[in-house]
Amino acid sequence: MIVLGIEGTAHTAGVGIVSEEKVLANVSDMYRPPEGGIHPREAANHHAQVLPDLLKRAVKEAGISWKDIDGISFSQGPGLGPCLRTVATAARVLSMKLNVPIVGVNHCVAHLEIGRFTTGAEDPVMLYVSGGNTQIISYAAGRYRVFGETLDIGIGNMLDKLAREMGIPFPGGPRIEKMALQGEKYLSLPYSVKGMDISFSGLLTAAKSHIGRERKEDIAYSVQETAFAMLTEVTERALAHLRKDEVLLAGGVARNRRLQEMVRAMAEERGAKMYVPPGEFCVDNGAMIAYLGLLYLKHGYSMRIEDTAVVQKFRTDAMEVPWEVRRHEKRYDDMPGAEAKMVPEVFFGRDALMKRRIEKGYRIKEIDHAIRKERTRREARIMHEVKRAGILSPIIYDLDDYDIVMEKIPGDTLFDTINELSDEEVRSILREVARVAARLHRAGIAHGDLTTSNMIYRDGEIYLIDFGMAEKDADTEAMAVDIHMFDESMQSAHFRKYHLMDDFYDEYRRIMGDEILEKVEEIRRRRRYV
Repeated sequence: MIVLGIEGTAHTAGVGIVSEEKVLANVSDMYRPPEGGIHPREAANHHAQVLPDLLKRAVKEAGISWKDIDGISFSQGPGLGPCLRTVATAARVLSMKLNVPIVGVNHCVAHLEIGRFTTGAEDPVMLYVSGGNTQIISYAAGRYRVFGETLDIGIGNMLDKLAREMGIPFPGGPRIEKMALQGEKYLSLPYSVKGMDISFSGLLTAAKSHIGRERKEDIAYSVQETAFAMLTEVTERALAHLRKDEVLLAGGVARNRRLQEMVRAMAEERGAKMYVPPGEFCVDNGAMIAYLGLLYLKHGYSMRIEDTAVVQKFRTDAMEVPWEVRRHEKRYDDMPGAEAKMVPEVFFGRDALMKRRIEKGYRIKEIDHAIRKERTRREARIMHEVKRAGILSPIIYDLDDYDIVMEKIPGDTLFDTINELSDEEVRSILREVARVAARLHRAGIAHGDLTTSNMIYRDGEIYLIDFGMAEKDADTEAMAVDIHMFDESMQSAHFRKYHLMDDFYDEYRRIMGDEILEKVEEIRRRRRYV
């Protein structure tokens, strides 16, 4: 089977042609605004002008004729409406002219599948970093799902905005990378991680405040080190949460050598493999659209022309994955956590655990030492506070700068047990989780990483663990992020039980009212693809 794919979600118009064995052609042309960011209508006009030539070039490069093409695919979303509509129209015309099936595909999933195809990765966690996207995506329960993402702007967008402030033309990311190599001084910047989600707006604002007062090279260096450490940390947290041992980089920012270096160091520290596709397949390209289209067409999925309307906010998990995504045949039980090692101890005759926050080789020392020390102190403080609120959590026996010796709580994490329980048992557990979350929030505390991995289920009771990301005197936003994070945890890792979440929300609303849940809805609307 040979499929032609057309990409056009944002600034790049691309055409790719693939067979089941290899990429036959991959050509593209990028819209470059004279100043500022992307103008959707102008980008769409650019795509309309260059697509005819790109199509001819792709067929010539592939060494085929038009009659050899068995199907057409196009980027249906997510992306900029005018750009998406331009490529969708071209795809429809080709499908009808060649009398071959057509399929619209998800741009984000296309990045993951071309990555698997070109690198040999089997079941990775993908860190997808581009101009408009910053997401952590992986396979679970028949679909690709988003396990974490930016709560505001994408990493590439942030770098481009910083570059414009420093007088650097679009695209700014590659130039920031070169400047960072000349950086000598680290400037302390906000490090904003919430579970597997991140935020870049505060980092950008702080970095801009240094312009004119510090060397641009030092600003670039500090921004890269901070932002990429955040990205690497949340990727590691997803690997730990999902018990996976492969990480795949995708998106234009994935070509950054420093980011690759940091993610590779993280992967090696935990015995995982890191994959990066060739540069032409990291950026937006037609081959990835063609290959994902080939997978769908090969498995009997195509569309009627009337069903090919573009979807600007196309959820990554909106389409089922009918092909096999094979997990490695190995044990995942003993995989290390994302942030610390849990070492068995005996403390004055009591079974205990030492939580040791280990150095992270991917972070520079200025960032690593500050984070480890601050999170250890915060966790110890909060663990005392939550007991006053009537929440079950381990007792602290001893601590120093990076280690906490604490009570060992027998039992399994909720992550390990919930999928095996009956629906009625899960309903009861979700109501109890809601009560625990409400008690936590009434005490003014946000957990910061409220997932099923950080709950131990024992004798019908929930013990909360891992308070390194927690906040005291938390605002409504932080509490809403807790709820949103737990929802995502259920939706992604426990999809077959997600339909029971109404019990959680009903119980939480009964205790806390609507204010925080309304903020949850606001956060969902704020995020890019809902």
